[in-house]
Formats: sequence, structure tokens, C-alpha cells
Amino acid sequence: MRRTAYSTEANFITMTVVDWLDVFTRVEYKETIIKSLEFCRKNKKMSIFAYVLMTNHLHLVVQTDGTNLSDIVRDFKNFTAKEIIRQIENNPQESRKEWLLRTFRMRGKYNPLNEIYQFWQNGFYPVALTSFEMMEQKIDYIHNNPVLAGFVNEPYEWLYSSASALSPLKVDEL
Repeated sequence: MRRTAYSTEANFITMTVVDWLDVFTRVEYKETIIKSLEFCRKNKKMSIFAYVLMTNHLHLVVQTDGTNLSDIVRDFKNFTAKEIIRQIENNPQESRKEWLLRTFRMRGKYNPLNEIYQFWQNGFYPVALTSFEMMEQKIDYIHNNPVLAGFVNEPYEWLYSSASALSPLKVDEL
């Protein structure tokens, strides 16, 4: 079920790196995402109820106070894209630097919404969570994503997930 970007109900959203590139394998890139999500919680009044940061995409269950979710996601994606590309450019340990930047540049060249690079795929695919059962199903899906990908045996073992007690991002209570 799709929803308007102005509703105040909780939503399941997904943001994916172009070409499903595995960018979030380095701690500094993951920390940029976590800090940016925390900024959205504190300054953009976005509640985060569940999340998982995989190697190439991010799933969230979020809710706003009536603020346009599309605007928040646009700003989040804009900031994180620029910051992570800057980090890649300046990271002497990034063995994939030229390949990543070439791919982001090629994707940006063919998308008139970008100046030079495109880091994130367009869209974030909001799905309104209109019942508690829908919310539970999406949270289970989020938490089991690393298990289904074969990265861990149990959801709580994936650090960058609200299923982990050690997660660097604390989520809001339902």
C-alpha cells in the first residue's frame, strides 16, 4: 500500500545505493548514515522505530510529526551522498576508490537530478503501515534481512540493526 508523503502514519522505507554497490562495508561510511539518522530524529522530528543498514541499502520504519517525509529523505540522501563520496575520495585505504567514483559519476551523468555523482537510487518507496500487524511484519523483515543475506545466524548479531542491543542508533519506542 503506497501513501502520500504528508501522512503522519508510520512507513516502511528503503534507500538503495546505485547498482547495489556494497559501500557500507567500512565503519566510517556506516557511521555517516547513523549520525545522519540521529540528526533526522533530533532536528527533523522523524521517529525511527526499526532499521537495518546492510552493505548496499537501508530499511527503516519511520514516522514524522506531519513534516513531509519526502523532504526529510531528500535532505538525508543529499547530505549522506556528498559526505560518503567525500570520504571515499579522501580515504587512502579505499581500494575500490576509482571504481566506486567512476560508477557514481557514470550514474550521475545520465540523471538530470544530479550535478556530478549519483550515490543513491531515486526513490525511497514508502509503504504506509496501517495496522500493528503490518508494522510487526515489516520490523521482522528488517531484522531478518542480515540473516536471509547469510551475514549472521540471528538478527541480534548484526550490529547496524535495531535488533542488536549494541546498535549505535537507538530507536524510538512504538
